[in-house]
Amino acid sequence: MKYLVKVILFAIVPLCFFASCDTHVLFEKNKKIDGEKWHMDSVVVFQTEINDTTELYNIYLNIRHSTSYEYRNFYLFFETVMPDGIVVRDTLECFLADKSGKWQGNGFGRVKSNRFHFRENVWFPRKGTYKFRLEQAMREEVLNGIIDVGVRIEKK
Repeated sequence: MKYLVKVILFAIVPLCFFASCDTHVLFEKNKKIDGEKWHMDSVVVFQTEINDTTELYNIYLNIRHSTSYEYRNFYLFFETVMPDGIVVRDTLECFLADKSGKWQGNGFGRVKSNRFHFRENVWFPRKGTYKFRLEQAMREEVLNGIIDVGVRIEKK
């Protein structure tokens, strides 16, 4: 009887795990910023294949920072490089804290996680490899307190 219970548990638990996965996520990666010091000339690059040009997508920016981050906002250059080499460059302002200085996002202790809506209802016009290049745009040669940054793409 105990053997049967173990077999059932080992069959059901993985099934529940896979059933709970978010099937709308096409791509999500985060990259650690060495020593939580993001140099102005350091570019974080992600790349993914887009094969379905009929779908609409939402693109998000992930930021994890420490409470030692010195500002309430964060400026970032977000470049999208399309398969044919066309580059679209955007400047984003993300608010990490409210006007009173209270940190936004989730997390306990010194680490806070945020996900910002970058673009909604995006249509990728060509199949192929898309690159996403992120640069800090805070006018600081070295920006302290950013732990990692990432990109998330979801099917609409």
